[in-house]
Amino acid sequence: MSDIKSLDDIFNDDDMGLLDDGEDSIFKLKHVSSKPRAEAEMVAKRKRCKEFSKYKDLFIKVQGELKAGERKLLPFNDKGEQLVPGSYYVLNGILVFLEHIDFTSDEKTINGKRYRKDGRTRCIFENGTESNMLYRSLAKALYQDGKIVSDSNKESDSNFYKNFGGVTEEDTSTGFIYLLKSQSTDPRIQSIDHLYKIGFSTTTVEKRIANAAKEPTYLMAPVEVIAEYQAFNINAQKFENLLHTFFGKACLELEVAGKDGSLHRPREWFVAPIDVIQQAIQLLVNGQILHYRYNNYSKQIEIR
Repeated sequence: MSDIKSLDDIFNDDDMGLLDDGEDSIFKLKHVSSKPRAEAEMVAKRKRCKEFSKYKDLFIKVQGELKAGERKLLPFNDKGEQLVPGSYYVLNGILVFLEHIDFTSDEKTINGKRYRKDGRTRCIFENGTESNMLYRSLAKALYQDGKIVSDSNKESDSNFYKNFGGVTEEDTSTGFIYLLKSQSTDPRIQSIDHLYKIGFSTTTVEKRIANAAKEPTYLMAPVEVIAEYQAFNINAQKFENLLHTFFGKACLELEVAGKDGSLHRPREWFVAPIDVIQQAIQLLVNGQILHYRYNNYSKQIEIR
C-alpha cells in the first residue's frame, strides 16, 4: 500500500473499488431499512421543582421515620392498586412523593382486548426535582427497581379507622385487636425471641388481660400491651383470624399447664418480629395482603 497523506490518496489507493459509486459501493445500504426510526415514546423528564421548599421537611421527616424503624420498605409487585396519591416510594434509590394522579383513560375490555387505565402523575423527588411521568410507566419503573414506603405507625393506626369508614357518632365499636408480649419467667418462653400474641377482645384490652397470669391462653403469666387497635363497623374477630392465617407457620408450638394441671396448646402466639406483624396489619387494612406471604425462615413479608 502506498503512503496515504490526503483524501485523494485514499480514493486513488482503492484497488478493490469499495469507494466507487457502482452497484457494490459501500455508500449504498443493502438489507438495512433507510426509513427514519420511529419516534421514541415520550419520556417525562425531571425538572427542578420550583416549590420544593414545601416538601423538603416532609422528606426529612420520612427519612427519619425510616431510620427509626417507624416506616418500612415493602416490595412493589404491580399486581394491585399500589400507586396511591399521598404515598412515598423509593425509585432507583431516591425517595419519591406521589402527589396526585390525573387519569385520562379507564380500564376496559374491547373486543376481548384489555386496556389498562393510564394518566399523568405528579412525582416530587427528594433531590428537588419533579416529573409528570405516566401512571403505567411509574408502576413499571417501581416494579423494576423500586419499593413502597409504608405508612408510619401513627398513620397505620389512623388508616385503620379511615379505611373502614372513619369514626363518627353513628359508628359502632366491634372490638379490639391487640398485640401482647409475655412477661413469663418460664425459661422455655424467655428463650424465644419475637414472641407475640395477636388477640381479639370485645371488651377493653385492659379488662381482657386482667387475669392473664391465671389463663393458659396468656401462657399463665402477666403480659405487656405492645399495641391495640379499636375496630369500628367490621368483624374484628375475622380480622384477627386473617392475621392468624397469615402467620400460621409461625404459630408457637408449646404446651402450657393450667391451674388444674391440664395441658393447653395456645394458638394465638406467633414468633415474628413486631414490625413485621404491624406491616401485615397495614397490608390487611389496605387490602393488599393477598399479594403477600410471611416467610417463616427469613422473618420477612414477601411477594407471593
